[in-house]
Amino acid sequence: MLKRFIGIVIAAVMVLSAAAVQAEETKYDYIALGDSIAAGYGLAYPERQAYPALFANTNGLRLSNQAVSGKTAAELLSELESGKYDLSSAKVITISIGSNDIMKPMISALAKEFGVDPNAADLDKAVKDRMEYLKKYESTDALKKRVKSMEDLLTYNAEFLSICNNTAKNTLPKIEAEIRKQNADAQIIFTNFYNPFKNKSLAVDLPEISNVQYDVGALIQPYIDTLNQNFKEGEDFKIADVYGAFTKSTYVNAQLDTRKDNVSFDPHPTDKGHRAIFLAVNEVFEPFAAEDFLYGDANGDGSVDASDAADTLQKVLKESFKLGIESKTDNWLKYVDVDGTGNLEASDAADIMQKVLKDSFKFVVER
Repeated sequence: MLKRFIGIVIAAVMVLSAAAVQAEETKYDYIALGDSIAAGYGLAYPERQAYPALFANTNGLRLSNQAVSGKTAAELLSELESGKYDLSSAKVITISIGSNDIMKPMISALAKEFGVDPNAADLDKAVKDRMEYLKKYESTDALKKRVKSMEDLLTYNAEFLSICNNTAKNTLPKIEAEIRKQNADAQIIFTNFYNPFKNKSLAVDLPEISNVQYDVGALIQPYIDTLNQNFKEGEDFKIADVYGAFTKSTYVNAQLDTRKDNVSFDPHPTDKGHRAIFLAVNEVFEPFAAEDFLYGDANGDGSVDASDAADTLQKVLKESFKLGIESKTDNWLKYVDVDGTGNLEASDAADIMQKVLKDSFKFVVER
């Protein structure tokens, strides 16, 4: 009968310990929010190559990447206001958002002007096929006017500038305020906006004309400037200068020469671009001060005594019991799991008591 009782207690302790560890593992100290840039769209291994992964791995942070391709700043704000995200455990929150607010209407307008479905599965191919069709069936003058009308559409377009102003002055600050409302202490880092077509021209090979080029990068620069100049860093958050970091053409996928087979209007960063974003984010990140707790100090009072052993055992037997050290650090398990098994067990309480009785006793994690 006694053996059966002991077996039940051991089983209960194992279940409670597993549940406690599982609860610990669901806490993330770094949350990445945003659109396809933060999600790592187009990368072979976004879970390793995307800038949130690089940042997390470098700084030893547990990452929860909540970014979704295609998301706008307005959509993220709505989600934050609805309480979709649990930001409570985060020590760092990065946000890359806002590009789609301007890119979606801009691409849609340009595609329609050119006669292409803006929702085409492969927009690059659709543009190239349309170009070949127009070159074959439309006169050179008509084609030049068509491309010129697209250029005019992009030139200081009042609607597009208004979108940029609203995103920078209203939506992004509201996102920051909503995040801060949900987490008063986390470091908040926004990335600013790079020009994906900087120094890139749309090269068109027209009949009877060897080469016509339209500097797309220069055309969209005013919109990039409007976004960056109107979203200012505040006392409560940082802005990583991604715009300044994007100095090389190899940082983005875009290739606008329609005479080549590898034509691409894809504005997303390459793996090199993601490393540049990571470095920009890491530059404004403030490393956490090293935690200074004693192994076995379950109540976090700066000493190890019998009460720590008793509290540890109480935690093992009752998951809802809160150790004092839990309110002081998210890494509390590191200091109470003194035998280094990764689980909180009765043996940890026994070792803590052994330390109390014999100061020379070394925990496994101290050896």
